[in-house]
Amino acid sequence: MNWAQVFQDIQDWMQESTKRHPITTDEYWAWLVVSLGELGNKHNNHPLVLGFLEVIIKFQEENYKREVEK
Repeated sequence: MNWAQVFQDIQDWMQESTKRHPITTDEYWAWLVVSLGELGNKHNNHPLVLGFLEVIIKFQEENYKREVEK
């Protein structure tokens, strides 16, 4: 496993996520599901990679909740 590539891909994903639709839109969440699925597949759905992706989803869910509570 090329862990440097995994972390670079996650960093690239996070940067791309700020350029997408607002986090409160269905389009954003559709993109999130597809793009994180592709990222997991790229790294053979390694259990640790999937754990990282799960944490990203939870983090974005918290960001979403903060946005809608404003």
